[in-house]
Amino acid sequence: MTKFKLELFKKKTADKLTLGATHIAAMTGNTSYPAATRVPTDAQVQTAQDDLATAQADVDNAEVIWKQKIQIRDQKEEVWDTVITARANNCEAVTPNDLAALQSTGFPLRSAGAPIGDLPGPGDLRAQATAKEGEIDLRCNTVKGASSYEWECRPHDTPNAPWTAIKSSTAAKILVSSLTPGTLYGFRVRAVGAAGPGAWSDEATERAP
Repeated sequence: MTKFKLELFKKKTADKLTLGATHIAAMTGNTSYPAATRVPTDAQVQTAQDDLATAQADVDNAEVIWKQKIQIRDQKEEVWDTVITARANNCEAVTPNDLAALQSTGFPLRSAGAPIGDLPGPGDLRAQATAKEGEIDLRCNTVKGASSYEWECRPHDTPNAPWTAIKSSTAAKILVSSLTPGTLYGFRVRAVGAAGPGAWSDEATERAP
């Protein structure tokens, strides 16, 4: 069995780069391992280190741009939601009881279904850090019959940490701000309907930027 405990499969790229830099520094002038006998060569190790560092930097830069584009998309989506809601309200105000006319708008009509009972936990809860420090975007699938959503969070790495209410919203998405940068958070959400709060969603985690 090898004496070294590398466990590279457990390490993130940043940890590997730190390990590589530590090894390269430790081997400089290390007489226990003459440079001429080292395999792979010092040049090969340095090249692998430099190539990985460059690739990681490219990923980091692309991630910043990607998060900025998500933020812009979300802002445009909020404007779109406002415009489409206003148009739907206008159409309904013009022909409030003309179902044929309302159907001709291309907007879906509510069905006169049975009363909604206990609501299920919202599905597909996603947490995504934004480009702004301490801010995370949360969104989940909408729940039929929900009039609002209640959101909670807690430090994910703190055992038995209590859940803390964030806010309520009428939409199945919110922006959470003023989080502690570098802290890994857990999030959950539940829908509220005529019968009261439903079940909590599965937990989603994200580290605050």
